[in-house]
Amino acid sequence: MDFNYWKLASELEAGRNRVLRMVASNEQLSLILKTLCEKAQIYDPQMLCSVLRLDPDKNTLHPIASISLPDSYCQALDGVAIGAGVGSCGTAAFIKKRVIVEDINTHPYWAQYKSLALDAGLQACWSEPIIGADGIVFGTFAIYHREPQKPTEDNLKFIELSANLAAVVFENNSNREKLLHANNLLNKTINERNLELEKVNTELGKVIEQQNIKYRLDITTEKMLTTSSLISGFSHEISTPAGNALTAMTAAEDKLIVLNEKLSSGNLTRKFFIKNNAELINLVTISKKSLLKVSDLLQRFNEVNTWTNIDSTSLFAIKDFFVEVRKAMRRLLGSHQLVIQSENLNLVANKEILWQIFFNLIENSIIHGFENITEGTIHINIVADEDELIINYQDSGCGISVEKTSKIFEPFYTSMRSKKSLGLGLCIISNLINHNLQGRIRLIDSPIGVRFEIILPNYIDLSS
Repeated sequence: MDFNYWKLASELEAGRNRVLRMVASNEQLSLILKTLCEKAQIYDPQMLCSVLRLDPDKNTLHPIASISLPDSYCQALDGVAIGAGVGSCGTAAFIKKRVIVEDINTHPYWAQYKSLALDAGLQACWSEPIIGADGIVFGTFAIYHREPQKPTEDNLKFIELSANLAAVVFENNSNREKLLHANNLLNKTINERNLELEKVNTELGKVIEQQNIKYRLDITTEKMLTTSSLISGFSHEISTPAGNALTAMTAAEDKLIVLNEKLSSGNLTRKFFIKNNAELINLVTISKKSLLKVSDLLQRFNEVNTWTNIDSTSLFAIKDFFVEVRKAMRRLLGSHQLVIQSENLNLVANKEILWQIFFNLIENSIIHGFENITEGTIHINIVADEDELIINYQDSGCGISVEKTSKIFEPFYTSMRSKKSLGLGLCIISNLINHNLQGRIRLIDSPIGVRFEIILPNYIDLSS
């Protein structure tokens, strides 16, 4: 027993020394990390190791080293944006803390990606963020198991040590790249640098002036195009019901004239009256429906002007708010599930506006995302970052095609025109978040369903 323990410890130490020697020799980053995974699996041949690298500009994860995970699984995770509730690694990189998922089948963090993991034969995932000395997140070191697995204290120490060793590898690579860049700069003479700087400053001054002119023109053009698009869309939408109402009223007027003439001349028969009366009722019904459609369009169009009425704000617990939302929308949800994950966070905002935003989002998921799905799931994860709330909204629906993503926030854009969808929902949501709540919303690529990130200011930490 003791002999096996010391033999394993010796092999692990030899593996770490091998990694450090490769670092000292400035070998390729991916090769060093692959060796780290190989040596780490000596600790437990049943575990599968993986290193994902974080792209700090896009906040996306990318596979860089693994010796045992299926290529198809790694490719599916390539480019996944980090966020709360985005698997083990996406969450660990986002919150900068270790994430232990003992059973992928049941854990809410894996709800959107469970099928990818299970198809790859993976049922547990422990992920440790790889954090450098300056607090920079380089990526994640993950351990997978093919069966649900709970880590021991030794397991936790092992994954922490492995992530720390990976941090040394990443930091050495980063420092080496910085030194090479600095070396290249130093190779240039002082005169060359001065000439370049003078040239750059002159060109920069011209570019800034041109950009200022272009910016002012772009703002004016954008306002004109937005106004034109909104008016054009509204005109197109309202012309059909208004035209139907006018046609029906004209036909009704003609029939009333004929009825009046026959009544005046004494030639009005009971059969003629009954027939024309039925037609008049039908025409009035058509007019009423068309005018109600016009009224509805006017009401929804008025909702687009959301930058008014921004004064009514209050302090409330965000978790309690979403519990109220789930309760109120129980009938609309039907067999679909709404899962809320949040700590005890508080927000100062207009509660009615926030309600309208998430009512529209959930309604969109049910109508569009779950069109042919009997049991869909919507996950809402809320975390705090300094003085902002970050809300990750994602569903397990059919998603949005790439060609449509650039237009989803435009007024009157819809892929369900035949089903009388106005295409104002996401436009209203965007305006409410940007203008009323002074926040921001963006659509994030997701391998399953649709995913939005909503960032709201005025988060208040009452824990202290």
